[in-house]
Amino acid sequence: MKIWARLKSDSGSAIVEFVALAIPLFIPIFIYLNHFSSVSVNEEIARSMAREVLRVYVISEDESAARNLSSQATNLLARQWKLTNSEVASLRTQMDCTHNPCLSAKGRIKLTISFTDEQTGRVVSASAQEHLSPWLP
Repeated sequence: MKIWARLKSDSGSAIVEFVALAIPLFIPIFIYLNHFSSVSVNEEIARSMAREVLRVYVISEDESAARNLSSQATNLLARQWKLTNSEVASLRTQMDCTHNPCLSAKGRIKLTISFTDEQTGRVVSASAQEHLSPWLP
């Protein structure tokens, strides 16, 4: 009789409802947060990489040295910030200059870096720009 009375009581039913209903609803939230975390980390890497590679380009002595050093800096930073091999393979840079050659006085250089996030397949892109001094030779 005691067992039957215990089975009929409502004590503990809230815990069972929580486990059965609420926990499965949290699974999509955890998946979304994991996805968001991966993308936001790679967006920060892309922003930092664009800024640093453009700095290397701007402080170079001439146009050919700037292209070589910025290419080396891109590869070095990609490895240092632990981009995967597929992300490094998908890495693209685009340089937009207001003057030709790019390292000209009063010029503006904009560098856009993009790559495909391995976990999500989303293209991550970031830009940085520099304004050059009017006193450049």
